[in-house]
Amino acid sequence: MRLMRYRKYPLLTVLFLSSTIMLAACGSNEEVTEPVQNEESTDPSDTNADAATSGGVDSQEVGGGTFGFTEFEMTVDYPDQDEAYAVSYEEIREKVEATYTNKIDNVELSGNEAWDEIEPAFTNMELQPDMSDEDVISQVAEAFGLKEGYSNIEIEVQYQGGEDKEYQASGN
Repeated sequence: MRLMRYRKYPLLTVLFLSSTIMLAACGSNEEVTEPVQNEESTDPSDTNADAATSGGVDSQEVGGGTFGFTEFEMTVDYPDQDEAYAVSYEEIREKVEATYTNKIDNVELSGNEAWDEIEPAFTNMELQPDMSDEDVISQVAEAFGLKEGYSNIEIEVQYQGGEDKEYQASGN
């Protein structure tokens, strides 16, 4: 009986450590914890109201109200570099996930760092579902400062109302 008692503790310790490691592995570094702020708000007291107490974005701001879309994906290929630029932005319930890759400058970011890189571009864009492909691609290319000469650009946007649009152009 005494021997069994001592064998039980190492087993419990191993089980506890295994479950802790599994839970830690489920996290994602792509989540943005900085509040997304609507540029129309200039009152500093309003900016604190947008931040959720647990970080991230308040549920009132999620839903495309800030930029007019809830999802944005972009990949840009150049003749000598596939997926030279890749941007991913997604609002999911009360969270925002963002990634940014720029292989030309050897930059790969996620979470808040990616958000800091893509937020200024989003602020300079005014995408609408009824815009022509050329207008959307032109605005996105200008906002992100894309270099001329790309071989392919693909943009997918889910607008605030839920409408999905895909834009593509080859050769610039």
